[in-house]
Amino acid sequence: MINVTATFLAKQGQEKALEKLLTGIIEPTRNEDGCLRYCLFQDEKQPQKFMFQEQFKDQAAFDFHGQQPHFQTLIANLDGLLEAEPEIRFYQEL
Repeated sequence: MINVTATFLAKQGQEKALEKLLTGIIEPTRNEDGCLRYCLFQDEKQPQKFMFQEQFKDQAAFDFHGQQPHFQTLIANLDGLLEAEPEIRFYQEL
């Protein structure tokens, strides 16, 4: 199983644009074979900070996600919206 968090920090004034872009990939990702969990959160104290909690069946399902048009569109449209590169972390369940 693949467990991932992906954190995005919007530039000031770009919070709504980033939120729209991120929420736009939730449903198509949840419909992918092998996607077990795909939830987006917004930090209550730092509203410019968004985090996906993701869980995929295996590496093949995670790789498949990265190749999907909705994911590629997200990556292509992040330019100018972020304060820094997204932070991607992988976790092992204990």
